[in-house]
Amino acid sequence: MNFDGSLTLQGASTGVVLTSLDGHTLKYAVQLDFRAMNNMAAYEGILAGLRAAAGLGVHRLLVQGDSQLVVNQVSKEYQCVNPQIAAYVAEVRRMERHFDGLELRHIPRKVNTEAGELSQLASSRAPLPLGV
Repeated sequence: MNFDGSLTLQGASTGVVLTSLDGHTLKYAVQLDFRAMNNMAAYEGILAGLRAAAGLGVHRLLVQGDSQLVVNQVSKEYQCVNPQIAAYVAEVRRMERHFDGLELRHIPRKVNTEAGELSQLASSRAPLPLGV
């Protein structure tokens, strides 16, 4: 699973790409209808992806995103002092219980292009392509 968040003047959004072992993909774009910070958009992305994967019955999941802060906070490498963000971290940890194996990995932005493009497209409020 790849996730990304986007924040523009038009609004905040997330993009999620779930890829099966055989290469099939499900793409999600979520427009956020509340005032959000960029990190909140990234957390909304990881949560949307985890909920979708859990709903599909996925048991093992590799989660990749280009937000080093989000990945390191969830991985307990960074402390979280912001109460709003701490609530997101706690919700991700609750979602972890739905999986037998969950690995988080920070990846460069240039590798996370598909999720990034989905989140930017959604935040621009442009029409989404078929299948998203």
